[in-house]
Amino acid sequence: MNSQSRNFLSRFASLRMRIEALSSLRQMVQLPPAHDITERQWFVIETELKAAESRLLRHLKNAVRKYLPQQNNPAANRSLQNLLGRLELELSSVFVFFDTYMDVLTQRLTPDLGLLLAGCDVLAWDSLNRDHPALTIVEPPLVYCDRGFGASTLREGIKFPQRTINPLPLVQIPYSRLNEKYNLTSILHEVGHEALVRLDLVRTLPLALQSGLRKAGAPAAIADLYALWSSEIGPDFWAFCGCGVAAAGAMKEIVALPPAQVFRVTWTDPHPSPYLRTLLLFDWCRQVWGYGLWDQWEREWLAVYPLESAAPETQEILRLAREYVPVVGRILLHTKFGTLNRQPITALFNLALLAPAALQRIADTAMAGRLNLRGLPPGAHLAVFRLLREQGTLSEAALDRVMTRWLLHLVAHHKHV
Repeated sequence: MNSQSRNFLSRFASLRMRIEALSSLRQMVQLPPAHDITERQWFVIETELKAAESRLLRHLKNAVRKYLPQQNNPAANRSLQNLLGRLELELSSVFVFFDTYMDVLTQRLTPDLGLLLAGCDVLAWDSLNRDHPALTIVEPPLVYCDRGFGASTLREGIKFPQRTINPLPLVQIPYSRLNEKYNLTSILHEVGHEALVRLDLVRTLPLALQSGLRKAGAPAAIADLYALWSSEIGPDFWAFCGCGVAAAGAMKEIVALPPAQVFRVTWTDPHPSPYLRTLLLFDWCRQVWGYGLWDQWEREWLAVYPLESAAPETQEILRLAREYVPVVGRILLHTKFGTLNRQPITALFNLALLAPAALQRIADTAMAGRLNLRGLPPGAHLAVFRLLREQGTLSEAALDRVMTRWLLHLVAHHKHV
């Protein structure tokens, strides 16, 4: 055997070893039982990794089997060198998938963070687990932390490089959210992105908004803007349906930015101006539950961000768009969609469980040390905690301790499979 053949065999052995490492993720991470993800989640992750491993091993063996016997043929050696190089690049791309899940899952090795993230998984699954055929086949989401300001999602089915497919929804939240747990409503918003795609509302919601606004007399430009913004307004509404007043309370804090950002309007960004986004949530509360805490929030919001302080080129757009905020709310609350069996989005939820008056009575019991959330879904728990915070009877540290125990309780009492 000449030196070139030995070199090819060494490269073959090295590549094979690294390819076979793709199926070792679970063994490498070794999550303790209390922090582990479900068997179903492991199954879909490992299935994708094993498929990539099998495909790459097949290509590797075929290349060596075909060309190595022709070791004295320079053309064959060049072809083998080329194929091995291409496999190196393919393997590197597949490891983007592997590395992503390695980063996500190793966070759960940290004792405290691992359990908190498991609680967030329950919150995410509760938001996604609705009574609709299109949502029964979605895999339970995984929540993880990352640097940055906002939350984001990587939907199930999105392609990684080299044909690997993301096998379950990944929801990323900033680390800081775990220090202000009453704003974990971001998880419900990100889950809403997954749900709206599955329910085909990404296609029909902008049409419903555009049509409804035009019928209400809105200028074409305003109807077009709301149609553009529907890809973010829809998840905001999904979060509202899941946690009610908590979604409005969180929004007024998360997007409380310098005026230049709050009043920002572009014709390309699917995010509505934070000025309008917050007013929309206040209006949804008002349309469902009448007068309440959100009216005070709205007065405070408008006092801090008077429209007159917006740039002249956006003032008129925002003024007109604000005028049609109630119309947008009526469309979202009452439009019946074909993909929902001619029912509105709210039919997937039980808004009665989110009635602030009833939840306030539960929140009032917290000071007596007997906060009873039994019978309520996790999203409604967030609404109770928001009301607790607004009371101001618990310090931020005390409320955080209560909510930490709550997340641990979710882990212990819910099986999201």
